[in-house]
Amino acid sequence: MENNRTRLLIGGALLAIGLISLLKNLDFFNLNEEYVLSLIFAGVGAMLMQHGWTSKRQAAQGQAAPRQWTFYLGGALMLVGAIIFIAENRFLPDQTVATMMLWLFAGLLFKVYQHDRKKNWWVLLFAGPMFTIGLVVLLEGFRLLRGDIIGVLIMFGFAATFGYLYTLRSPERKLDWAKFPATVFFLIGVFIFLAREFHGTIPFFISGVFILTGLYMIYRTVRADFGSSKSEPPSLPTELPQAG
Repeated sequence: MENNRTRLLIGGALLAIGLISLLKNLDFFNLNEEYVLSLIFAGVGAMLMQHGWTSKRQAAQGQAAPRQWTFYLGGALMLVGAIIFIAENRFLPDQTVATMMLWLFAGLLFKVYQHDRKKNWWVLLFAGPMFTIGLVVLLEGFRLLRGDIIGVLIMFGFAATFGYLYTLRSPERKLDWAKFPATVFFLIGVFIFLAREFHGTIPFFISGVFILTGLYMIYRTVRADFGSSKSEPPSLPTELPQAG
């Protein structure tokens, strides 16, 4: 029964989209392509949401429902249709529309990560930068960011993404490497900020980075050598002394 209802909804939506497209091509009415596109996205999204909702109900009843993801994909497509409609009618500034699109895709990727946190951690590498760039576009559109501060915010956003990945490390997820790009992006952001605010401090900052890096490498090396020598047991003679 549910499958028949889903098919009827899909067929009805496809029929409506086809009729609208045909009447427009026959010049029965004047409708911009953007409106037709938004209707297509909204119609396909509604169908997928209906199908996904049916799968969710089947899963709640203990039945096999492998296509629950269609509910979220359908919701995303409906939002895309709404964003196209808003952009065409100039209800919101272009920067706000671009931010909505970027945050929409970032949210979808984060939902993929939540579906399987152990295996899908890699999608955060795309979700984090999308969220950061969307925030930069939004703030820049309202004239809240100027000049080099945009680069500082982008670098700090990328650093936060890798820093968050580093906090997710576990025996199953080998994410210790994430601390290195997080540190690099953070230092680049600090460098851009200092270059903008304090021009005379740049040489001292570069010298400090080299000094701290060198001290850290020496410390790690000495600590590793000291720990290995301390853990080694004293060597025993391999041959017994012979009585003369």
